Amino acid sequence: MDRQKAKKNHIEISIIGGGIAGITTAFHLVQKGYKVNLIDPKVNSKINNLIPQNGSQAALGVLMGNSYKRSKGRAFLLRNKSMQLWREWLFQIDPSKSVIKLEKPLIQLANTEKEYQSMIKISQTKKKYGIELLDNISIDFWSSIFEKKIIGGLASHNDGRLNPTNLLNILMNNLDNLKVNKIENNVMQIKRNNNSIHKSWNIYLDNNQSINQDCVVICSALNTQELLKPLGHKILLEPILGQVIELELEHKTKNWEKWPAVLNYQSINFLHHKPKHILMGATIERGIQASVLDKQKMLNMNNSAPNWIKNAQINHEWKGLRARPIGEPSPLLKELEKGLLINSGHYRNGILLAPACAEWIGFKIENL
Repeated sequence: MDRQKAKKNHIEISIIGGGIAGITTAFHLVQKGYKVNLIDPKVNSKINNLIPQNGSQAALGVLMGNSYKRSKGRAFLLRNKSMQLWREWLFQIDPSKSVIKLEKPLIQLANTEKEYQSMIKISQTKKKYGIELLDNISIDFWSSIFEKKIIGGLASHNDGRLNPTNLLNILMNNLDNLKVNKIENNVMQIKRNNNSIHKSWNIYLDNNQSINQDCVVICSALNTQELLKPLGHKILLEPILGQVIELELEHKTKNWEKWPAVLNYQSINFLHHKPKHILMGATIERGIQASVLDKQKMLNMNNSAPNWIKNAQINHEWKGLRARPIGEPSPLLKELEKGLLINSGHYRNGILLAPACAEWIGFKIENL
């Protein structure tokens, strides 16, 4: 072990929160040589999307990074870096590509002329990212599928989807192999450790035990503000729900082979994940209770839902609760004081942005 890595191995970091932000931050930091704890009361629970334990497990795993409309700024840089890192990380966590891969492409359909004009600009400025406008044959195909004249659309050949259940499971397996210490408890309080020149923080758990740490990274969504309030840090977050519905269709969808990994239309993501089954999902509402009205609005598609949706049977539905920053851009990436950082507020694009956010945390800790 080289001197720098040996030094890092003496730095102990606790990550609070076992969603995608916490898991990827733990994965990145342990690979950098740090001693890492991952704290979450459900850290050892079975990962699935039938009974989601957190917002990440209820996600669809859409990676809409290259087709993002901007070409500069914080949001663009995070997306751009994450798309690069996901390619590297997927090889590291699953070299055989037997468990997880980026399913491509992603197609967006325009719902208005204004939206289509924006797509034209994106196709002109981001051709190098594998983006192109749909041709007339493709537009006619999607018009027939949605039983409505589609104005236009674009294909992003390097965007797509990571299956979130498979991704979270294999990342957790990697954390076990890398000897990340999983602590299955709630964090009750974080306190500054004024009696030590080394371990700056005390973390108090719900089993009446505490641990001393060099660094604490909070990735716990809505719990973030409660953990930080006693320390004098005011972070405002509001609950946002994402809903996903699995529809069983009466008949197999026409031309199944033409469906992309992800289809985005009217801000709804459609995944044709197996014959006669479609997933519909969107981050659509504030609050902690799923709204039947909002679900119906998604299914109704602004009074333009095709018959195959109207006649479909709902097989399963689930929701994911996420935290949205109030008055600040999402996600929250902050160094609040020495050894206290937050990586939270991923109410949209949580899986997409996870690697770049984890890397940002790593840079900050390295420079402490």
